[in-house]
Amino acid sequence: MATKAPTKKVAAKKAPETAEKTYSMPMEVHDWIERANSIINHQKGEIERLKAEIKDLKSYKKWAEHRILRSDQEE
Repeated sequence: MATKAPTKKVAAKKAPETAEKTYSMPMEVHDWIERANSIINHQKGEIERLKAEIKDLKSYKKWAEHRILRSDQEE
């Protein structure tokens, strides 16, 4: 005779408290974090600027190669 496997009742888990603990940090650490964030934001801007510059240079290179090759054929 087959026996039925015992079933487990799952207890409802309590949601963790949403109150966050706040910690105080020395001003030196706070200043360091702010400076690091500032540097990161500057670097992101620089990367975007350089990507745009590379795109422009690639398109100019393509145009210049076409122009040079076309002028060689005319001679």
